[in-house]
Amino acid sequence: MSDTLSKVLYLGTGNLHKVSEFARLSPSSLSILPSPSPPVEESGNTFFANAFLKAKNAALAFSGPKGEWIFADDSGLVVPALGGEPGIYSARYAGEGASDVENREALQRKMKGIPPEERGAFFVCVLVAVLSGSGKLVAATAGYVHGRIARGPMGEGGFGYDPLFVPDGYHASFGVMAPDEKDRLSHRARAFRRLLSLLDLQGKGGKT
Repeated sequence: MSDTLSKVLYLGTGNLHKVSEFARLSPSSLSILPSPSPPVEESGNTFFANAFLKAKNAALAFSGPKGEWIFADDSGLVVPALGGEPGIYSARYAGEGASDVENREALQRKMKGIPPEERGAFFVCVLVAVLSGSGKLVAATAGYVHGRIARGPMGEGGFGYDPLFVPDGYHASFGVMAPDEKDRLSHRARAFRRLLSLLDLQGKGGKT
C-alpha cells in the first residue's frame, strides 16, 4: 500500500460534525478527508447494512483514483424500553429532515412516564471501509457505549442525542463533556480505534 493510502482515510459523509470528530480521534500521521456523495436511501434494516450502503455510494462517486480507502458510519441510539427505538431511525426519528432538537423532543415525549430504572440506553456505531471505484468491502467494526436517558437536555455540546445521554458512571451528559472526555468513551471512538487497528493505521503518538 502506498504512503498516501496509509495516511489518508476518506469519510463518506457531508456531516462536518462527524468529519471533525473522526479527525480528533485520528493519530497525527493520518488525515480524515470528507468524500461527499449523492444522497442514498438508507434502506437497510441494520446499522451495518446502512453503513455499507453509504460507504459504497461514496466509493462509486469518488472522483479520485481507484483503490483509496473510504469509510462511512451508521450510528444511533437504542432504548430497550422503547423496543429498540430510535435505532436505525435515530437521525429521522421525528420525520425526514428533522433537526437534532426535534428528534430529542420526540424521544422525550416517547419516554414520558418511564421510571429511572427503565431509562437505560446505548449508542451504537458501525463503521464500514471499502475501496473507491469498486466499493469492495475492506473492513467493518462496531462500538458501543451504555448509559441512560436524562429527564431533559444537559448542555449544548456534541450533536444528535448527546445532551440527553448520560454514560454509565457519570452524572453529566455527552452534551456537557469536553470533547476529549467524550472521545475517550464514545461508541464512535471505540469503533474507530478498532477500524484503525484492522487497517494498520494506528500510527505512533496519535490520539487513539
